Amino acid sequence: MGVYDYKNFSTAESKALFSDAMAITLYSYHNLDNGFAAGYQHNGFGLGLPATLITALIGGTDSQGVIPGVPWNPDSEKLALDAVKKAGWTPITASQLGYDGKTDARGTFYGEKAGYTSAQVEILGKYDAQGHLTELGIAFRGTSGPREILIGDSIGDAINDLLAALGPKDYAKNYAGEAFGKLFGNLAAFASAHGLSGKDVLVSGHSLGGLAVNSLADLSTDKWSGFYKDSNYIAYASPTQSSTDKVLNVGYENDPVFRALDGSTFNLASVGVHDGAKASTTDNIVSFNDHYASTAWNVLPFSILNIPTWISHLPTAYGDGMNRVIESKFYDLTSKDSTIIVANLSDPAKANTWVQDLNRNAETHKGSTFIIGSDGNDLIQGGKGNDYLEGRDGNDTFRDGGGYNIVLGGKGSNVLDLQQSVKNFVFANDGVGNLYVKDANGGISITRDIGNIITKEPAFLWGVFKDDVTHSVTADGLKVGNNLTQYASTVKGGAGADTLTAHASGDWLFGLDGNDHLIGGKGNDVFVGGAGNDLMESGGGVNTFLFTGGFGQDKVIGYQASDKLVFLGVQGVAPNDDYRAHATAVGHDTVLTFGGDSVTLVGVGLESLSGSGIVIA
Repeated sequence: MGVYDYKNFSTAESKALFSDAMAITLYSYHNLDNGFAAGYQHNGFGLGLPATLITALIGGTDSQGVIPGVPWNPDSEKLALDAVKKAGWTPITASQLGYDGKTDARGTFYGEKAGYTSAQVEILGKYDAQGHLTELGIAFRGTSGPREILIGDSIGDAINDLLAALGPKDYAKNYAGEAFGKLFGNLAAFASAHGLSGKDVLVSGHSLGGLAVNSLADLSTDKWSGFYKDSNYIAYASPTQSSTDKVLNVGYENDPVFRALDGSTFNLASVGVHDGAKASTTDNIVSFNDHYASTAWNVLPFSILNIPTWISHLPTAYGDGMNRVIESKFYDLTSKDSTIIVANLSDPAKANTWVQDLNRNAETHKGSTFIIGSDGNDLIQGGKGNDYLEGRDGNDTFRDGGGYNIVLGGKGSNVLDLQQSVKNFVFANDGVGNLYVKDANGGISITRDIGNIITKEPAFLWGVFKDDVTHSVTADGLKVGNNLTQYASTVKGGAGADTLTAHASGDWLFGLDGNDHLIGGKGNDVFVGGAGNDLMESGGGVNTFLFTGGFGQDKVIGYQASDKLVFLGVQGVAPNDDYRAHATAVGHDTVLTFGGDSVTLVGVGLESLSGSGIVIA
């Protein structure tokens, strides 16, 4: 399962398809927003906004602005072509297609009919090592144009946007056919001549280009002899949604253009907050940029008419942020409507802004929250619920408000800031790189690649004031100078089949790999079976049974209502899942199934289970 999973493709196939769609979509813009993207990253959206806008116009030594011919700009057009070729795609020319319609020097195809002449599309191909054509790409450009005719094309596209919202009935639905009817006929013939079918065609686009993707999907059965009916359709930031089930519509929740129209129908809600869930769309991915983070910028209503909100619409932010979702180690745990927060802050804002789920201008988020950092130094903050926090590169600092969490620091020197005294937590080390942090309420965080932990400890004046204290994470415990906070008592297995027995005072039992037998004592134990088919046997006390990753086919003997079953980081979970969706009665036992893994509660009837004793994170 994954947020971009498409049709009946595997997750790996869906990720590859998504990456291809993003690559050709970004090429369709020819780096047009390069200057603004670079200016925003360097200067931000606050006091640095004037410098951001100047860079958008004239570029710099690392970017090209929209004004052509600035001598110190890099050749971003060449960079765009290099990038799409690196992704395996090569532009296909009009002459190759036997097409006599309008194109420009770049090979971009223009709309064929009056009223659509500013529509733009790229046609690309993939070739194998022998030079045989294996796949075709159609990439529609959004509202913009090449630099030399930027104003004219942008005005034309804006008129198309207005016609889609306010114009003739089915204007949006028929857009691709009216603009490129002949071109797509030629392309179908070209594909057939090379032994390809519609299944070998990937259709992609952003913004108005995403509208064209949805249009082509709607027309695909009845036009061009049905050649494109089985093609693959991935649209970014599209205001419309196809009436078919062929399109994966991907967008940021805080992008005012995304899902603006209800299907292809405009209503008053389109100009305000329009966050209703749609069948074909991802609904809860947030671009955590300077605008989203700022209280001041959010004084003005969120609206498609509020120009600053459009910072979430930039194609570059889509390419960078959405690709980090693909690369995330949590990807397989996500689903289409997972809440995913992507760090897209400018460099100035990163220093003092916590990336978190603010749930602004949107319906209430449900289920676990995934927060994905950048490759810079991020401040990442989870909430009171269940969170998955990933720092990636850079020196990152993490906070969390409780619940059951996984924190992956990534590369760099990373810090977990607990904001409380070290005495309020229990720490356990499994010996294979994971540090477990259990809070006073029973919540557990599994952390990795965390070098230091910060706590708040009493200072002077009888503890009225508190100081931040930094503890180094070592093999023996948390170290501050000569003081050591030892880890909890643990019993650890290895790669084989182990029998582990807890002490009477309570232990953490880590089975790790292999088919292990974990035997609890009379104390309060934490069972972590790990991979393999494990047998966990309670000896009394109030216990926590923690299942994470691919944990196998496990059995629990002696489970009581006071115990806690925690499923953290397991596949097959949808947002806000109820345990009853995973539970079945098998004889006198209850089996809880998650993807290909299961837990059998021996001698426990289904009717005796309670949601308060089961956590699905």
